[in-house]
Amino acid sequence: MRLSPSVGRLRSAVLVGGAVLGLAVAGMAPPAVAAPAAAADPHAAVADDKAPPRGGHLLASAAGAGGAGASGTAGTGVLTPTKSPVVAGKPPAGHLTESVIGTDSRVRVNPTTTYPTSAIVQIVRTAGTSTFGCTGWLYGASIVATAGHCVHPGGGADGGGGNGFYPRANFTIIPARNGGTNPFGTCTATQLLSVNGWTASGNEGNDYGAIRLSCSAGNSTGTFGLWWQSASLDGAATTVSGYPCDKTFGEQWRHAGMTVTVTQTQQVFYQNDTAGCQSGSPVYQNRAAGSAFCTGQCVMAIHAYGLHGSSPHSTNNHGTRITEAVFNNLITWRG
Repeated sequence: MRLSPSVGRLRSAVLVGGAVLGLAVAGMAPPAVAAPAAAADPHAAVADDKAPPRGGHLLASAAGAGGAGASGTAGTGVLTPTKSPVVAGKPPAGHLTESVIGTDSRVRVNPTTTYPTSAIVQIVRTAGTSTFGCTGWLYGASIVATAGHCVHPGGGADGGGGNGFYPRANFTIIPARNGGTNPFGTCTATQLLSVNGWTASGNEGNDYGAIRLSCSAGNSTGTFGLWWQSASLDGAATTVSGYPCDKTFGEQWRHAGMTVTVTQTQQVFYQNDTAGCQSGSPVYQNRAAGSAFCTGQCVMAIHAYGLHGSSPHSTNNHGTRITEAVFNNLITWRG
């Protein structure tokens, strides 16, 4: 599920500085003019219950290290299978989908119970008779990272739930769903999280969020690691796996073997094929023992967008880069 970039741009908040005219009167000092308020911090955490965890991106990283990370876990693999909810999922009407670039190179993940694909979840949101899909990834026992637009419409819009988020009760989170089965059961949402740069401004580069869960599925499925680095990610190996809506709803599909083509300050670009409802998928790689910052299955970005606009956006799928600020928010939210 994803928002049209043109809609996002229309919703973006624009800060306009107004000039203040002061009239000097002989023998009288001009009135003091208050300094303009600082622009809102785009990485300031926002929650649907208006009580995000404190700390956020101000959490200190290792000074001068050029990056930081946290490795994941393989989990116990203990299954609690149940039948999947009966839903007929389609990409949201009028929303652009993520893109297949050239020949579709995705392959179905079956079974889904092997780590790390066991730690990838389908996010199902229902609104009346409509069903919407997204993807996320467990990086703690009870928390999933995803795209911001999967939990909040962005740009100051109101999703109908607390603090403008989509209603929490409308979410079902299904770890490692495989068509009609849920190998690790299902979970509900207990808190939705994102940042001011997405919820208020609709900025693509701040399009990330998280869902706190009613369960501890990550103990069984395993959890992804994640890392940030100040150096470019160009040439880094990429795998993107998630739950596209152009396939049978509930099937997980993966495209591996690609690399980062362009690194920007807030976004990462790659040629991995995706489709609508893969928003929130992990963009990850298997990092060997001894690698800096994170070893094992480690996420570098959160997939969010397909082809649009001008290059490199027009020629690559892309996602929100895990920067120092993003990393520190995610770790703080994990608790």
